[in-house]
Amino acid sequence: MVIQMSWTTNNDDTNEVSFEDRKQMILNQIQKRNERDSSFLCCSITGNPKVGKTGLALDCRTDKEIEEGYKIAVLDFDKGAEPTWSSCWNNDENIIIFEPIELNKDGSTNWEESMNNALAFVTFVDEMIKSGEKVKAFILDGVDKLYEGAGDLLRSHLAKSNKRTGQIILETDSIKVNPLDWKIRNRINDRILDMVCSLETNRFFITHMKPIYGDIYNPVPVGEVPDWHKSTPARFNQMLHIVRIKDKGVSKYEATLDASKTNSDLVGTSWTIFSTNGENEWFGIPELREGKI
Repeated sequence: MVIQMSWTTNNDDTNEVSFEDRKQMILNQIQKRNERDSSFLCCSITGNPKVGKTGLALDCRTDKEIEEGYKIAVLDFDKGAEPTWSSCWNNDENIIIFEPIELNKDGSTNWEESMNNALAFVTFVDEMIKSGEKVKAFILDGVDKLYEGAGDLLRSHLAKSNKRTGQIILETDSIKVNPLDWKIRNRINDRILDMVCSLETNRFFITHMKPIYGDIYNPVPVGEVPDWHKSTPARFNQMLHIVRIKDKGVSKYEATLDASKTNSDLVGTSWTIFSTNGENEWFGIPELREGKI
């Protein structure tokens, strides 16, 4: 089955739903929520490259859940999950990784196809969950890459088909975008995020940091913030941030819970998730595996 979507236009479903159907949907939702032991996590994991973001998200199952064959689905815009899966999880067949990015012949990213691939994978995992398969978590690795792609897809839409075939510089590289047009980018970005957030499983969203500057006259970074749209954090119920701390030749990677709607007592808590003290050792976060952050 091939799923096609126009990423720059609205796709309204005009099929009418009766009140009785909606009532049953409401009752089903209430029943499912009451049957769960706890709320599903909707957690962001932020940090600079190579600090263990993907590794922490992949380490979200308990030993019992691993034995029982619980699955993890990874939508990998960053193309970096496979090495961690191979080296740390021995190619665990219950960790399903999909890289949606497709390239054009000129080396540029085909964002139309890439976004449709991403949508198809989320739909595929949703069907797995609804069919009763044990899916512990869905990981969107590369929220920053998704956001960048939404902007590029907007530029492609505005430039239409006027790219310079065979040239390294495309029309989309220099096209001017009017302020109101950025809403199209945001809607593209939101469609994928909305789909992932609606999954009935634990959801993790991984992104890198980006520098911030005092003003245009001072090109020196004065800090850093997560690389995503400014409205994105409002989606999350839990927020983890990872930093590398080096002291006397020993590197420790610490994750701090910056926010949590489900366990406010843990907010501000830091865990050493990985240490290179001569003998590399992974610890992870026990509360994360148990869904109690």
